[in-house]
Order: sequence, then C-alpha cells, then structure tokens
Amino acid sequence: MAQALYVSELRMDLAEYTRMAMKVTEKSRRRIIMIAETIWILAGIAAFLFRQYDLTVLLAVVIAFYPAAIVYLYKRRLKKIYESMPAIKDDYIRYEFYPDHFLVLTNRGDGDYRYEQIVQYLEGQEEIVLLADQNQGMLLLKKNCSPELISFLREKYQQ
Repeated sequence: MAQALYVSELRMDLAEYTRMAMKVTEKSRRRIIMIAETIWILAGIAAFLFRQYDLTVLLAVVIAFYPAAIVYLYKRRLKKIYESMPAIKDDYIRYEFYPDHFLVLTNRGDGDYRYEQIVQYLEGQEEIVLLADQNQGMLLLKKNCSPELISFLREKYQQ
C-alpha cells in the first residue's frame, strides 16, 4: 500500500466527543433557538400589549436563559450517551490521508472514504469536522494536524 501523505491521530475522550457533537449539530441548534425565541418575543409583545406584565417578565427571563439551558441540557445528554457506549470510551482514531481518499482507523473498525463522500467541511479555531452524512462526523484536532494537512484539506474543500 502507498505511503500516506498526511496522518492525524486522536484519542476520543468525553471532551473530544462533546466538541465533535456540538460542532456537528451547531446549525440545527441555532435554528431551533432562533425559532423558539422569535415565538417567545412575539408572545411577549402580545402579553405586554394586553397588559399581562407578569407573563411579559416571565417570557423575558425565558428568552434570556433558553440558549444556555439548551446547551447545558444537550451537553448533559451527550455525557449520558458517551457513558452508555463503552466501546467509544478512549477510542483511538488514526486518520491517513492519500491523494484520492482517506482512511479512518480505530480500535473498533476501519473506514475508507473518498473526498467526494464528505458532504460538509466544518473548520473551527481548534478543530476540523468532516461530515460523511448528517449524523456521522469525523473530528480532527488542529493541534494534531500538520499545517500542510490543514492546507491540503482546505484545498480539497475550497475553504
């Protein structure tokens, strides 16, 4: 087999699992929060116009704390999911990048992906997430990637 162009490794602990899941679901969480808060703002305006000041204050409090509550509850749920999957705890992941595909090697199994199979490329300040579909993301920490690998992925996904 040919030599990999680039290699990145990761040990999947709770913090990394949470980081990946939060990044993968960020867009849908924001959409849910925006819709809910729009409804509550409109309800608050209506309550104010009908002089229901107690309800107006309650809705203002809900609007202020809802985003933080959603993140807190979601992270709690992720922790429960992580703890219920003993196979993923301290999972070792090795990514090997070749010119036309990349391999994901774990202690649970391996995967082979063509770059065209990635439906979304997400890059944050500390991580890169490659989405093969809406519910399957692969996390790469930039601290574990060479600058050449990051440039290579940006070129592949035109960032």
